Amino acid sequence: MPITADDLAKAQGGVVKKALTFTSSKEESKYVIEFSIGSGLGSVSSALTSGPVDRYAGIWRQESGPPWIARHRMTSEEYQHEFKKLAGQGFRLSHVSGYNVAGTVRFAAIWEKSDGPPWVARHNMTSEHYQDEFGKLAEAGYRLANVSGYRGLGQDLYAAIWHKNSGSASVARHRMTPSKYQQEFNTFTAKGFRLTDISGYGIGNEERYAAIWEKKNGSPWVAKHGMTSASYQQEFKKLTKDGFRLLNVTGSNIAGSHKFSAIWEKSAGAPSVARHDMTSDQYQEEFAKLSKQGYRLVTVCGY
Repeated sequence: MPITADDLAKAQGGVVKKALTFTSSKEESKYVIEFSIGSGLGSVSSALTSGPVDRYAGIWRQESGPPWIARHRMTSEEYQHEFKKLAGQGFRLSHVSGYNVAGTVRFAAIWEKSDGPPWVARHNMTSEHYQDEFGKLAEAGYRLANVSGYRGLGQDLYAAIWHKNSGSASVARHRMTPSKYQQEFNTFTAKGFRLTDISGYGIGNEERYAAIWEKKNGSPWVAKHGMTSASYQQEFKKLTKDGFRLLNVTGSNIAGSHKFSAIWEKSAGAPSVARHDMTSDQYQEEFAKLSKQGYRLVTVCGY
């Protein structure tokens, strides 16, 4: 007696009745349990889900700043609509995360109404398109600030933000296997580069990474990747105790398993709160609660 996605859809506007039948091995007795699914019939209907559930990880900081807006669970069309509307109101895209929920691409993003250098954002780029944009914009003086890899329809896709400004040398890589990422990480770290952005994602059931490194000095820092929820929580507690602040966290869904990558820096700063493995409803509740307490969302990742 499966509960289908069609049952759940019908339950939003009416009542769907289901029955469970239990029969003894000798068929001497039979029990039938009937129940209904529908809006207003208690908590059963709101607790039912069908298929994969989107999860979220985010970081909030209790600090003042320019007006900001965040959206999540947007389809490509909804994201494009918000992007155009907010850009017309003077908002700059500061962070974007692409992810896949039951075969549909979704986006979570943060905008700030602030001044800054010229910027460019692209989404739903194939690997080749992303590489072409990267080269073209680099020639025009733009530096990659944020990149998100995610699963599209049969291929990996990318969303990214570039800023037109000068700065220290930077390097970006994408489509890296875990071993290739570790190799690049070791190489660039040895040359004085710091990891500033990382995105874990899947191509089919295979784990991949996109990342940005910048050659600059700064406080001690630590980066970890491929962590389970439990190992990420363990690292978070240990590093927080040692005076490290979480700067970036990204989650991914690889063959049904959640993996996490994160960057910490040993530095002082405004109070911060980090959460992961939140459902959409839990994320919205945390968002509302923390916003009332003066916290600003600085990074969000859907997976």
